[in-house]
Amino acid sequence: MEALIGMSPQEPEVEDGGKKDRVPVGATFTWIAANFANCPEDADDEVIQRYARVYMWYVISRTIFADGTGKNAPWMWLKALTVLDNKFSWGSAALAYLYRQLDDACRRTTKDGGVGGCMLLLSVWSWERLPVGRPKSSKWNTWDDHDNPVRQPTWAYKWDLVSEVASEVNLLYKQYTNEMDSLTPEQVEWEPYGVGTNFGDAHTFKLNALCVQERHLWLMRCPLICNWAVEWHLPHRVLRQFGYFQPHPPEWVDTDTQLHR
Repeated sequence: MEALIGMSPQEPEVEDGGKKDRVPVGATFTWIAANFANCPEDADDEVIQRYARVYMWYVISRTIFADGTGKNAPWMWLKALTVLDNKFSWGSAALAYLYRQLDDACRRTTKDGGVGGCMLLLSVWSWERLPVGRPKSSKWNTWDDHDNPVRQPTWAYKWDLVSEVASEVNLLYKQYTNEMDSLTPEQVEWEPYGVGTNFGDAHTFKLNALCVQERHLWLMRCPLICNWAVEWHLPHRVLRQFGYFQPHPPEWVDTDTQLHR
């Protein structure tokens, strides 16, 4: 890792009993912040790229590919940033990682089990469709795209400012579970992004064109790959989200455990 960022955390020290702590699979966010918070003003291009790489590593490890601990940035994401101008499908990888995290969370076997992945993505998806745990959206601040269409906001900006939920977690868990169990199809907003000519109209701000650039691929059935996590994208199971009639039951597709190696 020193070849990529110029340094690495110290290895764990040997304890009194002669045992060595397990070598971490990444660096702590605290260590990253302590060593890469500010890029030197006189830095050359190589150093600037190094700091940019670490910054992206830090951001994606805390947002898109967050783990259940919330403490570490795994080395594998830094390795993926070896070439900054790569052609990786980061969106597909984010979905695969989130799906795998949800798989594991639903089959929790330990007391301290948690869930990782992009919780912001999952939250916005849920808030747009389900009237369960949905906060009240406040008026958002004016977005400055610096006259660059690529920097226009995504749909999640609708939820930039929301009301805080102040209640006991265990009570909310039971409440949300009961509400989910009693949901009916009529209570679900199946097409929150609009239909027809109004599709993608956020009403109060201009949506980033990249959000719908690959709309022609949304119904594609294919494996989503993120390192060890391989999950199927099966949109035919949720056709109402795309404005189509939903056959019941949907066509069966084999998702054997061999896919989840």
